[in-house]
Amino acid sequence: MAITQRAGWVSHSLIIIFSFFILLANTGCEPGLSINSGVELIPTSAQTMASVSQLNDELLLSTPYPIPTSQEVKSAQIQSVETPIATPELQPIIENLYTPSFDFPIPEDASRLIETSYRFGSTLLGERIPHDGVEMLNPEGTPVLAVADGEVYFSGNDRTFKRGRFTNFYGNIIILEHELPNYSVPVYSFYAHLSEINVNEGETVTRGQEIGSVGATGKAFTNHLHFEVRIGNVLLQNARNPELFLPLLPTEDHPNVGILIGSLISQNGNPIPGVLVVVQRIESGFLVPGTSIYVETYAKTMYSEQNWAENFVISNLPEGDYRVSAFAYQYFVERIITIKENKFTTITLQPED
Repeated sequence: MAITQRAGWVSHSLIIIFSFFILLANTGCEPGLSINSGVELIPTSAQTMASVSQLNDELLLSTPYPIPTSQEVKSAQIQSVETPIATPELQPIIENLYTPSFDFPIPEDASRLIETSYRFGSTLLGERIPHDGVEMLNPEGTPVLAVADGEVYFSGNDRTFKRGRFTNFYGNIIILEHELPNYSVPVYSFYAHLSEINVNEGETVTRGQEIGSVGATGKAFTNHLHFEVRIGNVLLQNARNPELFLPLLPTEDHPNVGILIGSLISQNGNPIPGVLVVVQRIESGFLVPGTSIYVETYAKTMYSEQNWAENFVISNLPEGDYRVSAFAYQYFVERIITIKENKFTTITLQPED
């Protein structure tokens, strides 16, 4: 009887131990790991020490570390910097502001007036060859100034090499090459009919530097400066209207002046050459007698400046209201404009269908 009970007890114990190992296998635990009441596994002693050390390192990295007061840390010094804010008051934008690329080629105590009877592109209604520049009448010996910083492209005469429409046309001439902000190609300024030349080829010049003197060499009718602007290269077909590059010139009688930049085109949009455009002042709604200004549109062989597509320009117009009119191709066209101080006014005259 005792033997039977002892055998049953041993059998029961074996069943319990076998069940325990089955349970360990089902949990996927490795030897040396015990089961917590939850699902979390707790490592044994060697693994526990390594994990705790790693955990401590992570805590030290994530926790602010106090810096001893005796240690100087330059990177901790922070200086406040005030950042200016661009506002219309700081950087005003003036609509249609005229900004000249060049200065005057004649000193302030001499005559800077452009001769208006023979403007750029004019032929005097077919009486003369197209004018490739503008004229400034001054006595012989009046200083001629560089209109901008640049380099002397040419200095000499044109007796053997044609710089204009004929050889020996400009006489003594200086050509300066400039780099201007609004142009990706060189811009050249021409100073012709000079009595003296003070610079040499390849020389660097600065704005306002005296480079020569007014004269009447070449085919000049009297002492004057013939001034030209050519864009891209020095070829004649690249001549552009100098009035688009020179500063405005207020006077005591007219202290506030602007510039009119216009185009007279056909119904098809083509420039109409050799036509008189009339500009008449308006006051109190009426045309003012004796104020008419006449400007001839460019000849066929003359070209507009790339930024304006113009074929007539009048600079130094006193501010006020004007009627601009022309009669071309059996059509009469007119527009009313307002000239403002130091600003450009653009206009297109085109017959309607």
